[in-house]
Amino acid sequence: MRELFEPTFDEIEAWCQSFVPEETLYWVDSTFLEDLPSDSLILPRQEFSRHPTYKSPYLSNAYVTWMMGEGVTYIAHVPSVSIDRLRQDVKTRLLEYQVATNRGLVLPLTIEQRNGLSDDAVVEKDGQCFIVLHESNWKELSTETRHSLIYRYAKEWDMWEGERCDERIPAYLATYANTFPIRDGDNCLAATLFAATQNEWMIHQWIHPETFLQTIQFSGYKTVTDVIPESDDVLTFWDGGGQLVHASYCIRQNLYFNKHGQVRFNPWKLIHHDELMKQWGDYRMQVERRSKSE
Repeated sequence: MRELFEPTFDEIEAWCQSFVPEETLYWVDSTFLEDLPSDSLILPRQEFSRHPTYKSPYLSNAYVTWMMGEGVTYIAHVPSVSIDRLRQDVKTRLLEYQVATNRGLVLPLTIEQRNGLSDDAVVEKDGQCFIVLHESNWKELSTETRHSLIYRYAKEWDMWEGERCDERIPAYLATYANTFPIRDGDNCLAATLFAATQNEWMIHQWIHPETFLQTIQFSGYKTVTDVIPESDDVLTFWDGGGQLVHASYCIRQNLYFNKHGQVRFNPWKLIHHDELMKQWGDYRMQVERRSKSE
């Protein structure tokens, strides 16, 4: 039986505290370079994509860097207050470009929310109003507005619906089942390692594929073929290039402890095999099983 769930007030407030990074980034192309504030740091796109600071989940998830528009050739790292020094026509064009090129931290506004804001960071496109967030204007919003904006945005990332947690679910998993993390980076590989090893600290890590595979092997798991997943199995999913893209833990037949992504808005939840396949069934599935003597 499925159940609906949603983040608590305290979880939403925790999201609000770190949702907008201190680092203010704007997507730009060469037509903006002469008009940007003099204290801007201009990063070529290729170097930005390799820079360890900007690859952290804290920044990459906030700005949704993987959705960056093709026309973006530079990233401007700018003190948030410096944007206010731009000529109004330049500022308007810059903000419109953020909407057009899929910069993160650009959120749609309801009519009520729009009426309560100044024009400084608001952009209209195709009849919809958006706010282009940076640290300063985010802090200026009321608690109610911040909560409503982040709540609506969070719902775009995942279904807040999972299989009901009952007394048959192990207690260590029940603690996290159908709940939300409060920070970014806690990914599917971390959730699966936690479920398989019962090491709670692992669920809060940003685990990379080779680390995951080494740890699963160290914990006694080996690949098995032509089997139906059963309790304590780990399912892994691989793309055509041989890259591990997802993992999930089988609690019992057709029931999994799962996290669909590494953003804070992807909950840890209990899901049926059908949902797992709907999300990841286009990839090659592999079953990892631990020896019963382990």
